[in-house]
Parts: sequence; structure tokens; C-alpha cells
Amino acid sequence: MSQQTQLESRKKRKRRSKRAQNSKFKIRVRYKYHYYRWINTPDYGTFKEVYEKYKNKGVTFWCVPKGDPVFTNPGLGTIGEQLDSVVSANGNYEIPTRYFERDYSGELVVVKPFLLPETRLTPEHPVLACGSVRQRSKWYDPQTRPSLKVVWKPAGELTVKDWVFFPRFEGRREGDPELLYLMGLYMAEGYPIGNQVYFALGHAEEGLAQHIIDLAARHWGVKGTINHHPTGLLVRFSKEALANFMRKEFGSRAFNKKIPPWILEQRDPRPFLEGWLKGDGFKRGNTWRLSTSSKMAAYQVLLIGSRLGVLPAIYESDRPERRVIQGRRVNAKPEYEVRFHMDGSKYSNKTSHAIRTKDGFWVRVRKIRRESFSGTVCNMETPSNNYLLSFIVHNCADLPPEYSSQDGTWTGYRLDGDKTHTASTLKRYGRHKAWVDPVYKFQGKNVILVYNARG
Repeated sequence: MSQQTQLESRKKRKRRSKRAQNSKFKIRVRYKYHYYRWINTPDYGTFKEVYEKYKNKGVTFWCVPKGDPVFTNPGLGTIGEQLDSVVSANGNYEIPTRYFERDYSGELVVVKPFLLPETRLTPEHPVLACGSVRQRSKWYDPQTRPSLKVVWKPAGELTVKDWVFFPRFEGRREGDPELLYLMGLYMAEGYPIGNQVYFALGHAEEGLAQHIIDLAARHWGVKGTINHHPTGLLVRFSKEALANFMRKEFGSRAFNKKIPPWILEQRDPRPFLEGWLKGDGFKRGNTWRLSTSSKMAAYQVLLIGSRLGVLPAIYESDRPERRVIQGRRVNAKPEYEVRFHMDGSKYSNKTSHAIRTKDGFWVRVRKIRRESFSGTVCNMETPSNNYLLSFIVHNCADLPPEYSSQDGTWTGYRLDGDKTHTASTLKRYGRHKAWVDPVYKFQGKNVILVYNARG
């Protein structure tokens, strides 16, 4: 045997001895395709015994309270329901593959970034975040900027010096700008009743009323009339198919209006926003302001704004629930104001709370508080392992399969698995022999492997 071979053998023996020092058991196990090997493991026994020893040493399963908003197709859904798709960090839709639900009693972390709505999370839920750095200039005051050193940080460890991420929403559709403008006007002023479609305008908007009639004749092939009322003008179109289409695509009432996907995914949604602003907003300098009583529509504007390179801010009004309108007492719905700051300047001496990158926006955390919670919390699994609440968070803990159909001999359980998976695994395999495998890992986490787990 050559000297070089002897040295290599000696190094291998040293490595094996170091591993053996940290191992209490040496066992012979069979892996896939009837492959046997000897391994050294720190723990060996029944699955129940090994699990009880390690159950508190993993990461707690992270969740979001059931019913809280999540960005979906076509804009906003609630966590816990069966969702067709969710928005991920790359700005595209992804189909969730699994859902998880459990009971939780304890603290929730409520994170409120600048511009964005607040989000509630269990303290261990990972958030895509980065810290702050100070940038100095001889012309302007020191500015705080995101460090862009991206990490997954538990929500309970976030501070007001951290930044969270909102992606740039992708759009690949091309539409007629004139038709998009008409749809924006409908979003602001239109509504269906029976077989009729109406636009409600002010007394001084005769020109706009005629413009709507002209656009509708070109794009919808329908004639309209202008009716004068004490409160304003009503532009009316009588066509059952058109009323049903508008009701389906946009919603039937102001508080549940929504932007349909084929508008939300436009490459250039600016004509639609122009029409909406004409009816329910205004421009003042570099600021655009939209008002809506639909929470869904307000959240959808965040996606549209991100594609224009601007992250708008959402403000919810604190107006009283009951109001007097024209002598009548009515129940008022919450109102949302969406503000775009279309600032084209490169430099500013004002503190920036949202920094744009080619992939999206880093938004600084404004405040963090904690609240007590007792109820159901949920999570889901997505192909890219993340999804969008009001900022990007990690999906649920990935778990190895309980049963391998290729060899039918063992199952794996990751040390930070969820409650439902734990209960079923303990029930089926609690008496089977198990070990903490020193080699096999799933998503970088140690796994308890259960021997001969055929049920």
C-alpha cells in the first residue's frame, strides 16, 4: 500500500471516529431499492420515544389566522378557503398544493409596514426581510435604505428597522386602451340593475355622458340614453347580456366591486386607471387619489400599481357606520383611499419608506404589536415555498412522505412537522423502530426515519 493511500485511509478513519463520538447507536438499516448500510445515530428506539424526545427541539409550525386576506387570482381571497391560485414572490400566480389547519392559543405578531395593510402572523412564521443601512450624502440628510441582504426572519424577531418585500406583479395581456378607459369609468360610476346598465354622473358632466354613449356604441354595440334626475345624470343601456356580464365580472354593488383578471393582468393598465380616476378620483401634482368602498378593489390596485413601478398606499377611513344622506339615515360601508405618488425624480431629501428594485419593492416596517388570539390558524404549501399576504411570507413546513410506494419500508417525519401529521404518524407507526438519521435530510432539516412502516 502506497504512503498516499495510507494517509487517505487514516483520514477516513479519523472522520469515522469523530462521527462515532457523537453517536450512541450503530444500526443496520435498509433504504430504497433494498440497499443496506450501517449507520451511527444519536438516538434509536420506538418512533413514539424518539418523537417525544425531539418534539420541542424543532421549529414550531407557523400559521396565519383563518379568514385573513391573501393575494389570489383575481386579487384577494381569505386564508383557509380552497384557493385556485396565490401570488408568489416572482409576481406570478401559483397553485397551492396542500392546506393545513390547526387550533392555536397564544400571541400573534401584527406587522404594519408603511403604505401596506397590516398582517397577523404566529411569532415563528418566517417573513422575507432585510435590515437597514445608513446612506450619507453631502447634499441631503442621511437616508435609511434596505441592506438587500435577504433572510427569512421569524415574525416575532422583526423590528421597525427591518424591510419586507412586495413583488412586482406580472401582466402579459394586451387590450384596447379605449375599451380599458371605458371599463375604468364603469368601475367608478357604473352598476347593473336587472337588464340595465347605468352610469351615475353629476349635472355638469354632460360631455362625459355623451362620451360614454359613443364609446359604448363602438365597443359594446349598444345604444344609450341620458336621463336627468334631481341628483344628477343617469346614462342607461338596456341589454341583458351586457348587464349579466358586468355583474359577473365587476360585481353587483359598490362595496363588492372587483377588477376582473383580464384587466388586472394588462401590461399597461394606465388607461383603466385614467377612467377610474375620472369618476372616483383626482390628480393633484404627482399624486393620484382613488376612492372606493370595496376592499377587494383597493387591494387589487396594489398589484396594478406595482406593475407601473409605483407602490400605492391604502388608507381606510374612520367615518361613522351610520350617516345621514339627503335626510335619510343609512349604514355606511368602510371607505378606502388609494394614493399613488408618481414621483419621477431620482433624488429626494424626504425619507423613503418604499424602495423599488427590478423585482419589486422593499417596504419598511412602520410598527409592530402583539395581540392575544385563540382560534384556528392556517397555512398552505406552494411550489416556490412562499406567498403574498401584504408582504411575502414563507409557506408551511415541508414534510417528507409518510409512505414510500417504491419500497414500502419506511416513512419520514421532519422535526418541525405539523400537528395533524404528527397525530396520524404516531397512531400508525408509534411502536415501530425509528432513529434520527445523520445523513438523510429533507429541505435541510433532520428527519426521524421509521423502520418497516407498512401500517
